[in-house]
Amino acid sequence: MNLDVQSLRTFSRLARSGAEQAAGSLSTLTGFDARVAVTKVEMATRSDVEREFRERDLVTVHVDFSGAIEGRTVLAFDRERAVTLVDALVPGEDADPDSELATSGLKELGNIMLGGFIDGWADFLGEAIDITTPTYVELDAGRSLQDVAADSSFDPGDGSGADISPGDEFGAGLDTDHVLAFRNHLETIDAEAGFYIYMLPTHDSVGTIVDAAGEGDEAIPVETFTSFSRMISDGADQASEDLTAMTGITTDVDVSRLSFVPVEGVPMELTNDARQGVVLEFSGTPSGYIAILFDPDSAASVADALMPGMEADSAMRQSAIQEIGNIVTSGFLDGWANALETTIEISPPTYVDDIASAIVDPLVTELARTQDYAFLIDSAIVTPDETFTCDIYALPDERELREAFDQLAPEPN
Repeated sequence: MNLDVQSLRTFSRLARSGAEQAAGSLSTLTGFDARVAVTKVEMATRSDVEREFRERDLVTVHVDFSGAIEGRTVLAFDRERAVTLVDALVPGEDADPDSELATSGLKELGNIMLGGFIDGWADFLGEAIDITTPTYVELDAGRSLQDVAADSSFDPGDGSGADISPGDEFGAGLDTDHVLAFRNHLETIDAEAGFYIYMLPTHDSVGTIVDAAGEGDEAIPVETFTSFSRMISDGADQASEDLTAMTGITTDVDVSRLSFVPVEGVPMELTNDARQGVVLEFSGTPSGYIAILFDPDSAASVADALMPGMEADSAMRQSAIQEIGNIVTSGFLDGWANALETTIEISPPTYVDDIASAIVDPLVTELARTQDYAFLIDSAIVTPDETFTCDIYALPDERELREAFDQLAPEPN
């Protein structure tokens, strides 16, 4: 099965259209003025997607679908938001949001929202898509989805279940550790934290959608996307090792994934919290921009690890962060260069101190001159004791990334 950028654009438009339908249903049912903030098409490992659900205090409603395409949709919202929803749907039940009446209200909300989301895909394909009865799932913080799935009450054959991707058929290609997910962030006027809709189609269903979208002349085997996703992880691993060697602080790669996002949506994917770090430009195959960002406490920790006793000297701290950013970027991109058998040049690092979305916005503006969508590559490097967290965001040029994909494509049989 092959994917092309046109197919990804079609996927993104359909996912956004479905999310807008769901947002309309949410507004009608609850009175909340909801809108779609960001729609992403993600290539990620199952563990990364599941970690996002596991580490947040989320409640979710799952609906399976079958017919023209098959898979699972998940509506997720913060527990605090769930309580607000219960009060709007079933007045008086917010005091006991886990009651049968309250959860029934949330399931019905999920049924209507996710049903509307799937209807858009059915209209596009011109065929019927059936959905199952919604299942309400409450995930305890720290309890993995695998733990929930292993619960004696879980029956993987009943079409409900707690795992967002309950079988190898949800793999996005030959590498079944990866999934192709459609992720939509909905928000309300009074709160940035809102609702998330995930759609995880089966591998065969992705092929069905691709066929309907029409493959272009420059289609890319889906295995290439998974190869590139692995390359991102390998680069983050190398950056982690270099950072450990440089600072003496053991680090781990927490998340690495490749997303396809409308250009204007990239800054909205990033936090509005303060960040310090560096921005660099890289050139070769591919070219683009990369930002290495720390929260202020993390920046102080890594700078002190590199230059002990210099925390009072802002110029020296800035120099330390620039050096760390340079080393991390080199490690991250050297793995790419090795995998692609090419050379990637890196510009001197520019120190930045602002909110993350504002830091990335000028980079996005530059890319928007030549493309409407962006491939956003994000990784997080963390320490086991949370001494610091390092976020890596890369924005490659779409055309040159295509050349990189060509070099990773498997040889034809």
